[in-house]
Amino acid sequence: MRLLLGIAILLALPGTALAKSVPDAAGLYRINQMEMAGGLELSPDGRFRYGFDYGAVSEVSEGNWTFEDGKVVLTTDPMPPPGECDRGYATACFNRTQLTQDGENWILYRWEARIVLKPAQPRPR
Repeated sequence: MRLLLGIAILLALPGTALAKSVPDAAGLYRINQMEMAGGLELSPDGRFRYGFDYGAVSEVSEGNWTFEDGKVVLTTDPMPPPGECDRGYATACFNRTQLTQDGENWILYRWEARIVLKPAQPRPR
């Protein structure tokens, strides 16, 4: 019985350590920079919704997100045909696009711009 309990504890430890090392990135983020507006919603279930306006560029996307190596990774799902992707309007096609963290913010490089995604509400400390 002790052996089974010991194995159960050992199996639970790595999962617990991993869960604590992943930040709680889920939430609403806003884009509020000169000539830019939009937002990103990272749902706890691993889905995202994105909208962005920048000059003549206006796009939306939805799909799946994961957290890998300290970065949020976006993948559009369903992925439209290549001819409908990234034309500066309509659908933004993310194919494992990485967002890097800068404090509480996430940074997305797109359209030769550094897009800062700020939490819509301050996070508890």
